[in-house]
Amino acid sequence: MSSGFDVERMRTAKGGDPGLLAAFLLLAGLGMATLWSASSGYAISLGKSGAYFVIRQALYLVPSTLVFILCAYVPIDKIRSKIGPITLIGLGALLLPFVPGLGENRNGASRWIDLRIATFQPSEFWKPIAVLYLAHVLDRRSSGSGETGFGFDGSAALIAPFLLISLACLLIYLQNDFSTAVVAALASLVVFWAAGAPYSFFLGIGAVTAPLAALSVLTSDFRLRRILAFLFPAYEPHGQGYQVLGSIRAIRSGGFFGKGIGLGTVKLSSVPEVQSDFVFSAWAEETGFVGVLAFFALWAFMAWRAFRIAFNEPDAFRSYLAFGLASLLLVEMLINVAVAVGAVPATGMALPFFSAGGSALISSAGVCGLLYNLSRGGSERERGGEDEFGAFRFDAREVGDV
Repeated sequence: MSSGFDVERMRTAKGGDPGLLAAFLLLAGLGMATLWSASSGYAISLGKSGAYFVIRQALYLVPSTLVFILCAYVPIDKIRSKIGPITLIGLGALLLPFVPGLGENRNGASRWIDLRIATFQPSEFWKPIAVLYLAHVLDRRSSGSGETGFGFDGSAALIAPFLLISLACLLIYLQNDFSTAVVAALASLVVFWAAGAPYSFFLGIGAVTAPLAALSVLTSDFRLRRILAFLFPAYEPHGQGYQVLGSIRAIRSGGFFGKGIGLGTVKLSSVPEVQSDFVFSAWAEETGFVGVLAFFALWAFMAWRAFRIAFNEPDAFRSYLAFGLASLLLVEMLINVAVAVGAVPATGMALPFFSAGGSALISSAGVCGLLYNLSRGGSERERGGEDEFGAFRFDAREVGDV
C-alpha cells in the first residue's frame, strides 16, 4: 500500500540529483582555485595583480549562476517549445563576429564580438544549442517511424538537421576556430548515434569530412605547423611545440604528491598563458599523480550521474539531450587533457570550469543547468518504479540498423 506522503517521490519531482549538483560545484570551486594558482605568476609578469585573471573569471560567476538557475528551473518542455527561435538566434549569433566594428580579432581568430564592457564568443553557446536542437528534431522524426526510429529511409530523414549543423560548423570554422567546430560536430554526432542513426550515415559523413579536414590542415600554415609540432615536438622546441613540451615537463615535475597548491614553478617558465588551454598542467604539477587521479575520479563521478539520467529517462527527447550534454562536457575535457599531455595536436580547447574565459564558463553553466533540470524530471515516478536501466533508450540493434 502506497503512502500518501512519499518523501522520495517529492525529492524526485521537486529536487534534482544532489550528487550531480555537488560534482558541478566541486568542479567549479577547484577550477577557480586552480586558475588562481596557475595564473598568478603570469599576471604578475604582465605588471598586474596576482589575482587579475581569477577576479576577471569571478565576474562571470554572476551571469553563469543566473544561466544555471534559468536552465535548471525553467521546465524542459517550455525550453523545448522555444527551440526554433533559440536555434535561429544561435545561428544568427555565429554571424556577428564577421560584422565590421563588432567582431574582434585575436591572434588571427575572429571568434569574439565586442560588447564594450566584455567580449562574447557565440560559438561557445552554439554547442549546447546544437545538442538541444538535435534532441528535439531527432525525437520528432523518429516518433512512430518503425522499430529503428528512422526506418529503411532513415538517412534521408537526417539530411536536413545534418545540413543545419554543418552550416553552423562551417561558420565556426570560418572564424578560424577549428577546435570548437570539431567539438560541436562531435557532440552533434553523439546525438545522432544516440537517436539510432544508421552506420551508413556516419560512413557517408566520414567519406566527405576526412578529405575536407585534411585539406583544411594542408592549406593552413598554422595548422600544418601544429601537426608537425605534434609529430616531431623536438624539431621546433621554441616554436609551435614549446607550450606542449613545457606542459609535459610541468606534469612530470609534479611527481606522486605534487609540489603543493601555489608552489608550482615549471608552469611559470615553460607554459605561456597557462591559465588558458594548459591549466591542467598547473593542476598536475601542484597536486601530482594523486591530484590527477582525483581529477579524473571527480569527472567520472559527474559523468556517471549525468549519463544515468540518459539511461533512466523514458522520454526519448530528454534521453538524447542528457546523453549529448554529458558527452559535450566530456569531449571538451578529454581533448584539453590530451593536448596538455601531448597525445593530440594543440587545439586551443578550454578545460571546462578550469580555463580562463567567460563565454566558456557561462556555456558550461548552461549545460550543467540543463542536466540538473533533467535530473529533476522524476523518471522513476513516471515509469512507476521501473528498475534503473529498464528505460534505457539506446538499443544496439537500432544503432547498427541500416
